[in-house]
Amino acid sequence: MAQGDLVLYLVLSPEFGGTRFGPFEGLEARLGSNKERCHITLPESLGVAKEHCKVIRQGGASMILAPSERTAAVFLWKGDARRPVQVQAPTAVKPGDSFALVTPEGPRFFIELGDLPAELKAARGPANRRGPKNLTAGRFASAGMDLFLARLYTFSPVAIGMRAWYFVKSGAIWQPRILILGAIMMFGYFSTGVGACTAFKFRSDAKAATEDAEECRENLSYAENVGTDVENFAFDELAITITGVRSVGLAMKKDTAFVGLVKKEAKKILDNPDVYAWLYEESARPEEFARWRERVEKSDAFDPDTKRLLPYLAATRGRVQGQWDKVLDSRETEVCGRGPARLTYRQAKSLGLARVQLDAYVSGDATAVSQDEVARTQLLSTTGASAGEPVLETSVPSAAEVIRQGERTCVRADGEDDRESLPKVVSALEDMVGKSSKFVPDVDSPYVAVSRLAKLFAADIPATKFVDVSKSSIDFVKMSPTVVLSDTPGGDWVIERTAEVIARSIILPCDAVLNGDKSKMEATFGALPNPVSCLVLNYRLTHEGG
Repeated sequence: MAQGDLVLYLVLSPEFGGTRFGPFEGLEARLGSNKERCHITLPESLGVAKEHCKVIRQGGASMILAPSERTAAVFLWKGDARRPVQVQAPTAVKPGDSFALVTPEGPRFFIELGDLPAELKAARGPANRRGPKNLTAGRFASAGMDLFLARLYTFSPVAIGMRAWYFVKSGAIWQPRILILGAIMMFGYFSTGVGACTAFKFRSDAKAATEDAEECRENLSYAENVGTDVENFAFDELAITITGVRSVGLAMKKDTAFVGLVKKEAKKILDNPDVYAWLYEESARPEEFARWRERVEKSDAFDPDTKRLLPYLAATRGRVQGQWDKVLDSRETEVCGRGPARLTYRQAKSLGLARVQLDAYVSGDATAVSQDEVARTQLLSTTGASAGEPVLETSVPSAAEVIRQGERTCVRADGEDDRESLPKVVSALEDMVGKSSKFVPDVDSPYVAVSRLAKLFAADIPATKFVDVSKSSIDFVKMSPTVVLSDTPGGDWVIERTAEVIARSIILPCDAVLNGDKSKMEATFGALPNPVSCLVLNYRLTHEGG
């Protein structure tokens, strides 16, 4: 049977039930959470968009898999590929390929082409059609084609084309007067085309030059206002200018110890920029960061200052591609940080995420652990105990996920983890550090953004609880975070991580505006700072002692 006679089916993988959906005889099959718009619907709680993606039939075995929007995560396995690639634009697929929604562990569908079910064929057979014998589908199709061709041939451009073809075929075109006239016309068209292209290039160059000149004038005006004495230009004022977050500068003015920490972290980034090189690569990692930033910026639950700093929570050092990384927790222990914000298990539980699965980091060769479920359960039990949970009595189904073979392994309990869901993490942060959240100062405080970042990291301190309590052992309402955490075990770690996030919000956009492609960097970081401010900042940090 020809490929064109086959119809599309989408089959869930066995672990999701193996259901076969179809046949889809239309041009496309849509998947999402909206029952009215989609052929296959999945629960919105999985992180599925209203219309998440679609499979478009192009003819034969040729098909296209297309995410319906930029933030709709779709992962594609080509044939027997062991690892998927994230699809962010329409991509050619074929029977045998498969794809998953939201995460690689999400619902996975295999693409198949098959024959119509026998009952449908029988229902559509000639014997079941009613009416006179000459009123068949074939006769209707033939009559329709005849009408279409008649209309096509009488359509003015087509008729002109047919006359031109006859003019060539009959040989009339080779008359000398026709050839001379044709040469003159071709020369005229060529001259007009060259003139049009030249004029277009001149206009384009003039527009670019005008834009460059305007940007230079703006930068010159800014530099003149700054003055020439860059040695006396305060770091906290530069931070306000670059980030647009006034409360950061005010917090640093009031807390000299904290401004010293931020400067220290900023110098670390300048001295070792390679750990953040992933933000400037052509890969899925900067796009993941951009989706996180856009989601945070669209939320109305955050105050403006916190909204500008929160995106840099996800700009982690040495980020690998995937759903987890190795991070240091408040006890300076290597643990698994999962999801876009790389939250630890203890941190996520304290922040109130509903579904959080136990995990544990294993360094070195983890071959033995990956094959020993009892050993994995013991590791998971240690993570639970560090969060104040009872020791596990029975074995826990788990898996060992290797990020770098022989170097980085995360043992994780089976099941969905809300840390890996961008919407659910942002929703939890809206409750924890939003405008009206508890245990942080109101939006008029100079510590409005700094305290909220500190609260997110303080959630990792053992025995700390911010959910379902009226009083917490750590409360940032009345004092600066450095004072609140001065006598708290792990408090120094919280302040250092907070300072690091603020340093990223200052240095990384400056690195982008000074060294990166502007359009690509805006797609990653959003609005970029004035380059003159960034040059002054670099000068201050590289020429300042200590």
